Amino acid sequence: MYEYLRGEVAARGEGAAVVEVSGVAYRLVCSASTLRRIPPKGPCRLFTHLIVREERLDLFGFSDEAERHLFRQLLQVTGVGPAAAISLLSAYEPAVLASHIASGEIALLVRAKGIGKKTAERILVELRDRLRKGEGPGKPMAPLGVRGDAVLALCSLGLPRPEAEQRVAAVRGDELPLEEIVRLALR
Repeated sequence: MYEYLRGEVAARGEGAAVVEVSGVAYRLVCSASTLRRIPPKGPCRLFTHLIVREERLDLFGFSDEAERHLFRQLLQVTGVGPAAAISLLSAYEPAVLASHIASGEIALLVRAKGIGKKTAERILVELRDRLRKGEGPGKPMAPLGVRGDAVLALCSLGLPRPEAEQRVAAVRGDELPLEEIVRLALR
């Protein structure tokens, strides 16, 4: 129903942001990674997902389309609701989470609040192949391997994905270990 909202951040708090658009204030539930990307006050644009329930409407906000797409994919998994999907997206940057799912890292998924072993296993079974193929809009998942892991590590440190990819590409040496690639990319 709503593709995105563009307006002024009126407030930003634990798990949500309030964005004022033409005099109407919308409360959007957001992941921790989205909340880190939007300013405390000032202009912003958040991609949205609306969930309609009998007793209420919940509006979710995302800093980019790739995060929203991953949220929607998580909602398609049996037993994963909006709170669990936001919890996963709060625990890991979207590219890192997609990589963990694609590579079958169950131990890392259960670290997110509210995600048990059975739910993590379902997520892996239902999404692993889709994420390996890089299905969906937005940025493709980083390639698996040492260089892909280096990009994901830089993203988790707060670098924007395009900059992380450029820095990793600029590092020379095909057989360097992950730690060395990350160290050289941060120079």
